[in-house]
Order: sequence, then C-alpha cells, then structure tokens
Amino acid sequence: MSNKNARMSEPWMVALLVTMLLLLVGCRTSPTLQADGLPGEEYLVGGGVMIDWEAPAVGTAYLVEKTAGKIVETRSLNEGDSYSFSFTSGKQAGEFEKMLGVKLSEARFMLYFRPADAKGARP
Repeated sequence: MSNKNARMSEPWMVALLVTMLLLLVGCRTSPTLQADGLPGEEYLVGGGVMIDWEAPAVGTAYLVEKTAGKIVETRSLNEGDSYSFSFTSGKQAGEFEKMLGVKLSEARFMLYFRPADAKGARP
C-alpha cells in the first residue's frame, strides 16, 4: 500500500474505532445509577436512622450511607411492600460503624427507590 493510500485510510480507521468504542461503552442520557454506582437524587424517598417506608410500585430499594458513599443494602420490593430500617442495639450500631468506617453520629442514611419501569432500568 502506498503512503498516499495509507494516509487516506487513517480518518476511516479513527472513525471506526470511535464508533466501536461508543458501542462498547454506550451512551446513556438518563442513567439510573451514577458513575459511582449510587442511585441519583431523583430516586431519594427517605432517610435517617429509623425508616419505615412503603413501595409505591415494583422496584429496588437502596439503603445508602452517604458520608462513606456505600450501599448498605439493596432489596427488591413489590408494590405495597414495607421497607424498615433502624438500629435495635448499641452493638448493632458499633458493627455499622466498623463496617462503614463512619461514626454513627456522622452517618447519613438515605433510602432510594428505583421503580422497575424507570427509564434505563436493567431487567
């Protein structure tokens, strides 16, 4: 192949590689989870150290400790199912502090709910 032909094919190769990269990585304009894997603020439904909440639809509840940025629990729920969370003992609170690396007094527990029919939700 001559140098002229090699130079003419370079833009096509770059375009092909960019297209393949976009197909592999994907383009999502309204993600259900943020880049860090945590649910977006549009799914926030409650929070605190004592939560009692009822699911309005089929979906997934995410209990997140925001200070550490960790998902504590995910749970599949049906419409009308109850989600409860609270500390029942000082021992349990101590275990959470060890697990999360955050003092309970500084922890921010947030409950998110992503309905199964949310845009971009995975099956």
